Amino acid sequence: MKKKYNTALLSGGIAILLSQIAAFVLQDYFGRSYLTLAFQLDTFIMLAISFILILQFKSFDKFIAIILVIYGAFNLIHGVSSNYAIGQVVGSLEVEVMVVLGLLIGHALFEISALFILLHSTQPRFETKFTKKFVLISLIIALVLFSGISVFLTQMEIIQIVKTVGSILAIGALYITMYILVEEKPVVEEKSIEVGHQSSRLAELERLYQRGIITKDEYESRKSTL
Repeated sequence: MKKKYNTALLSGGIAILLSQIAAFVLQDYFGRSYLTLAFQLDTFIMLAISFILILQFKSFDKFIAIILVIYGAFNLIHGVSSNYAIGQVVGSLEVEVMVVLGLLIGHALFEISALFILLHSTQPRFETKFTKKFVLISLIIALVLFSGISVFLTQMEIIQIVKTVGSILAIGALYITMYILVEEKPVVEEKSIEVGHQSSRLAELERLYQRGIITKDEYESRKSTL
């Protein structure tokens, strides 16, 4: 059956596209926000995700989940290696430690959420309600952390504040869309897997009998044990 087009995800894709364009222009002219590895990479990834959300081709959610996992890994690397750049901005060891810690925890929560979305889109192991709640809480905490550390990374000038707000809005648009991406799917249970294995064994037994490899008595005997 053809999958229904999701207009909520369409809106999310447009929101990501517009907010990321604004964040790119602001950071290109007035300096990076230091929240992610590189705003150029953000723009490339977000444009790809927004186009996929607008097109919504077959299994598009799996492609987006894979992209998000890779993107999150890059940002985790940024969190680990950003201490020098952040230290140049904040000028205080205590604040630097707080900012780097917030950055790492935020990106770790994002990566975990992306992995949950990937698992949900490929082979669901948890109920949709649980996955949605987990992703929502994780991304809210991450967004709060990024908003908090942005205070220490932003100069008290109007244009710098606007730049930071633009970056946070772009991140927020992505997070909201990630939450919407978790749609209702049946959980893969062990019982259904066992039924599939049983059907496979029965088909193999039928093939052996048809080819004359086993007798009818052997066929009936083995069949009764399945």
